Amino acid sequence: MRLSIVIPFHKGTHFLKDCLDSLQDQTMQDFEIILVKDYVEEEVATLLSSYDKTLNIKEVNLENQTGVSSARNLGVSMACGDFLYFMDSDDYLKEDALEEICKKNSKAEVVYGKTLYTWFNRFVYTESDNATVSDQEYTKRSLRDLVLNRMHPREISILNLCINRKWFIEEKIKFQEDLKYYSDITVLAEILQHAEKIEYCETAEYVKRLHNDEILYPSLSRGRFEDREDQLILTYERLSQCKIDTRILDAFQVKLAQYCRMTLVKLLRKDKGSKWSQSQYFRFHKYAKTVNPNIKKQLTRQERKTLEALCQDEYKACRKKINRMLAITKLGKMIQSRRFFYRTINHYIFTKFSQKNNWIVFESFLGKQYSDSCRYIYEELQKTKGNQYRYIWIINDKNIEIPGNVTRVKRFSLKYFYYMTRAKYWVNNMRQPVWFEKRDSQVMLETWHGTPLKKLVFDMEDVTSASPTYKKTVFTQSRAWDYLIADNPFSYEVFQSCFLYEKEKILKLGYPRNDILYLKNNDTEISKLKEKIGIPKDKKVLLYAPTWRDDEYYDKGEYKFQLKLDLPKLKEAIGDEYVVLLRTHYFIADSIDTTGIEDFAINVSKYPDIADLYLVSDICMTDYSSVFFDYANLKRPILFFTYDLEKYRDVLRGFYIDIEKEVPGPLLFTNEEVIQAIKGIDQVEEEYKEKYEAFYERFCCWDDGYAAKRVVKAVFEK
Repeated sequence: MRLSIVIPFHKGTHFLKDCLDSLQDQTMQDFEIILVKDYVEEEVATLLSSYDKTLNIKEVNLENQTGVSSARNLGVSMACGDFLYFMDSDDYLKEDALEEICKKNSKAEVVYGKTLYTWFNRFVYTESDNATVSDQEYTKRSLRDLVLNRMHPREISILNLCINRKWFIEEKIKFQEDLKYYSDITVLAEILQHAEKIEYCETAEYVKRLHNDEILYPSLSRGRFEDREDQLILTYERLSQCKIDTRILDAFQVKLAQYCRMTLVKLLRKDKGSKWSQSQYFRFHKYAKTVNPNIKKQLTRQERKTLEALCQDEYKACRKKINRMLAITKLGKMIQSRRFFYRTINHYIFTKFSQKNNWIVFESFLGKQYSDSCRYIYEELQKTKGNQYRYIWIINDKNIEIPGNVTRVKRFSLKYFYYMTRAKYWVNNMRQPVWFEKRDSQVMLETWHGTPLKKLVFDMEDVTSASPTYKKTVFTQSRAWDYLIADNPFSYEVFQSCFLYEKEKILKLGYPRNDILYLKNNDTEISKLKEKIGIPKDKKVLLYAPTWRDDEYYDKGEYKFQLKLDLPKLKEAIGDEYVVLLRTHYFIADSIDTTGIEDFAINVSKYPDIADLYLVSDICMTDYSSVFFDYANLKRPILFFTYDLEKYRDVLRGFYIDIEKEVPGPLLFTNEEVIQAIKGIDQVEEEYKEKYEAFYERFCCWDDGYAAKRVVKAVFEK
């Protein structure tokens, strides 16, 4: 039995490579691949040529029409196999998927397998425990029941179906080429209508890859496109015209009602009458009028109310009902959630207040610290501008001291929303909340929080952390930044690619947070800081500042961390000469237990400003944190405890620089190597002297102690 695998391709060679690799690794190789290229702008010839000896690939180009429906119809017309099998170019298969599905294909017109969902590429999927999102699209229940009762319209798919080609053509089943997003629905409806025998193969596993980059690589099934509503109602109209089982049509009515409740009502509420008062509203109105009364019994109360609103003969009456329904829903949320209550007050009241042009809001690390570049910009403004401005600090801990005349506000309190909305300036080192409505007249200064070693946002192929929609979210947030500070030429280039940010808005001025490393790097200041932190004057200091692991988390923004540094062993080896300062990333939820060794290991994770810790430290040791870029300004030794280098580099994040060749210190993989490096630190300094100097020239060249002055002049004096 020979398969013809039809794969439309438009964009994303990294997706296509995974797809073809999975076909190359199949245990059954009796198939042809028909790759239908749909206005491909990327260079793909080199990739395809690498499969010349292993895969039978027929390339064909769409010429007059574009879209997945046209591509699949063309692919079917070129197919020579006994059976058709459709794939998307961004998906891949388990190694035995084709062999397993072919075993089941006897006299059945259709055999379908199990579909698994993931956000990740093929390598990460097989290596990470957190890769699979869902594996329950198709189960042992019949395909008909699953389509009718469970699946969202965007998930109704002909993927992972092995279809008798002769039967498919004889039944004149075709993809409707004017349906861009939901073309599988009408095809699958016809398959369910006409097929006499459909079999299920649980062991044929198809991996449906969801897109975590809806900006550069939007997916058809989950993207937000302007004409999606047109396409959805058009699909329903086509189903109504087909001679199909009424159960299929009724089931789609249920799905459409669910869609109207979840999505359409929000579009109607925002609309001002320019679009919906014309054609689309009346098309949904027509649909609502035809819904079978028995179907309404399957709907929730809110879904029934939505249909009642759409049944209104006048558009204004419809919107009035919908707005009343949404207002009641919003009131319920306001009662249940204090933060949502404050957000609502902010949206309807605070945004109506006038802008205060001399107010500046500062926030560092989500209100957890008085630190980073935000702190030093504030102190420069206090020194040079004084009472010319009103200064508001977002700070959660009331015990943290902030000098000067300042208004302290707790994050997400009612005052937070008030000041954040009315202030002219907002200085932040993190991303702002997604829901924040920035005024056109507001100025947002994004200082960021370090030179990146780990790849960020659009430079990452996969997002292995708890938020797969990270890229789209960051893109939306970064559009609101009026300025972004870069610390060196390297960051200036990286920020353009990772944030898709305009280079004209990047301030090439150095980091204000590093000013202190030049202005207070003297014995007097360091002695004061040691006394403040509680460090014995006769001891040298090792600062250990590890970062978080993307795949080890409790929840969004709360990461697990297991200390791999053997503190008792370290104390035994160097305790007479050193103390260790432990500084974990602010995302890490776990606390480090130093019971019994408090005189040797001091947990400074909650210390307000890491710059002070740099100054008192004789050695800095990290793994993949960006702290070493800042610490290099002091020209003191740096060690790298990279016990999980291969996984972190190749699976979780990837690096911008070659960590094995370019960092200014040794990579250490065991506790024994750490101890040896500390004891022989003079030798380490000598060995890495030239590499350190080159690193300093590349990454510390804009820092000189006066970055804060330059930023104030560029932003506030402008």
